[in-house]
Amino acid sequence: MRHRFRCVVLLATAFTLGTAAYADLPLAVEDLVTDKGETKLTLSLIYNNRSGEISGNRDHVIGSTSLRYGLTGKMEIYGRASYFYSSSRSGFSNQHVTDHRLLDSWLGASYQFKKDNETPALIGFLETALLEKGQKSNSSFQSWAAGITTYKSIDPIVFILSGYYSFSLPRKDGRLTVNPGNTLALNPSVAFAVNDRVTFNAGVRWTNSWPTQVGDETQGFRRTNTDLQLGVDYGFSDDDIFNVTFSSNVSGTNGSNFRFDWLYTF
Repeated sequence: MRHRFRCVVLLATAFTLGTAAYADLPLAVEDLVTDKGETKLTLSLIYNNRSGEISGNRDHVIGSTSLRYGLTGKMEIYGRASYFYSSSRSGFSNQHVTDHRLLDSWLGASYQFKKDNETPALIGFLETALLEKGQKSNSSFQSWAAGITTYKSIDPIVFILSGYYSFSLPRKDGRLTVNPGNTLALNPSVAFAVNDRVTFNAGVRWTNSWPTQVGDETQGFRRTNTDLQLGVDYGFSDDDIFNVTFSSNVSGTNGSNFRFDWLYTF
């Protein structure tokens, strides 16, 4: 029996949570580019918990909304906005600090260079930040990201490889010149369609992040992280898909996070 894969592919894009970059723009494998004239809505929520300093604990939450519109059978445009909330607690000082703000908004395009046939499918994307919130100032068009996703379906299994490179330009934040640093990420994964509604997926995300530059000072150092990812997708229908993904840092200091995605086509 030929399964209709409802595996959610997390095409990598470039918003950050602490020092780690997280993917966005989840897409169903058999419909990676939105059909001409269709619109797709994605609601996402990421919860991250990490222990940094001794007796310190931090919770981070990012909620995002994205809309994708099919221009042609091979090309789509999309926009995304994200909101950030954090809660930090310290056992030594007994302090509790919270922070919440609009994080960023992005505009991008995806193009399907080839479909999955004798050779794997290939899709590329390019996006830029329309707005990024700094501590004192905002910036526009100072962050860019480009990436690809390739996959091969061998029923009932899909092999997927996604990756991106984000490029940050210096921007003003108050009186300071800040460069957040660039990021390279690779995300191989495999999905198994249990039936026409349920798909399990597992993968590994490797991230290389360069340090932030503030004025003439370099903050931190180049970091690499590896995360193990386990997820399940449930398709209520072909146009209504829900995904839950759990990621745990197996090397690095990024802790663990849960991600929830809801995709709806109208």
